[in-house]
Order: sequence, then C-alpha cells, then structure tokens
Amino acid sequence: MRKLILSFGVATVLASCNNQQATQAAEQAVVSTDTTGANYSVEAGTSLLEWKATKKGGSSHNGTVKISGGNLNIKEGNIVSGSFTVDMKTITDLDLTDTGYNGKLVRHLSSADFFDVEKYPTGKFEITGAKMLNNDTAGNTHMVSGNLTIKDSVKNISFPVKVTINGNDLSAEGEVVINRLQWGIVYNSVSASPAALLKKLGDNAINDELTIRIRLKAKKG
Repeated sequence: MRKLILSFGVATVLASCNNQQATQAAEQAVVSTDTTGANYSVEAGTSLLEWKATKKGGSSHNGTVKISGGNLNIKEGNIVSGSFTVDMKTITDLDLTDTGYNGKLVRHLSSADFFDVEKYPTGKFEITGAKMLNNDTAGNTHMVSGNLTIKDSVKNISFPVKVTINGNDLSAEGEVVINRLQWGIVYNSVSASPAALLKKLGDNAINDELTIRIRLKAKKG
C-alpha cells in the first residue's frame, strides 16, 4: 500500500528550506501584532499549500491543502504581521490516478498515524518577524519567520518569500522543507523507526523531510 505523509502541512513545515535558507525548527516565538500598515485579506478560493513527500527509495507523492483564510499587514513594503489558517480536511493527492489508491492514501494521511484531522482540523502559521531582502538571486523579497502549528505542536520556522503587490492585489509565494518529527509525526520514519521495522520497510520507509510550497493571494481592505 502506498503510504506517505504530507510533507505541510501547514506545511505547514521546517528544519531547512529550499536553497538551505530556512532555520532549524525551534520553539515558538512571540507573534507580531503590528497592524499599522495596510491590511490584505487572504483569499481562500485561490490560496493553498502544495506538499511533496518522499520515500527512502526515491518514490514520492504530492498534493495540496487549502488555505481557509488569513491576512497580511504591509508597511512601507515590509510584512509587519499576519497569519493564515489551513483546512486540514482538504488534503488531496495529485499523483495517484487510481481512485482507490488515491482515496486510501488521503484517508491514511488524515488518520491518527499522520495529521489526525478529526481531532485537529486546522493548522496555522503566525508571523513573528520579517526582513526585506535585497538582490536575492532567487527573486525572493522577504525572509519570514513564524510559528507553525500542526496538530498540538507549535514550532518557529524561517523561509524566504517572494511578495508581489499590484494595486489592491497581493501574492506571496515561498517554499520550505520541514522535519515532520518536530511535530510528533513519526509513522514509518526513516530515522525514528525501530531497526526491525526499518528492515521490513526497506526502501518504503518514509523520509522525515516534507516540502511545502505556500501560495497566497490576497486583496487590500
């Protein structure tokens, strides 16, 4: 049976990010509450997280999770505060074309082995700080830090984001790699599973790292 974890979640996630620019997941930090700038409301219909997770043997799964709402506060071009909520009940897989396998994987990701969405139906990201970047080779405009909540664990992460403002429209896109163990998700872990289980799993052991790409669309006001 094909089993893999969401690599967010919401993603979520977080030990290191794309281009190795994220910091190791740490304890939560104080959330920024500065609302003196312009407020942009996150659009639920067009904002989402994309996730990708891999097995030891190199195979992978990928999918999406919907963002249900949030806001960003922009002052003099910089992000001063903000947050968004993730609807964990909207987990999808995009690579499995067989509906039976697809449904089985999504149900497993939603179970207590992974995200336990009945008990924890939402994830959350709350900004604790942001710094503007100049001449970033990847085109990113900000380095953002924030508290990522998955299930009952909260860790602070940092990753680069590209923010684009066009009139009343704002888009923000960033990628981060999190270590699911930081949020207590240990199922068939390539590093945390007992030796006997790892031997049985072989190349089907699941890597600890999960890649999350955040795509936000927001409108001013």
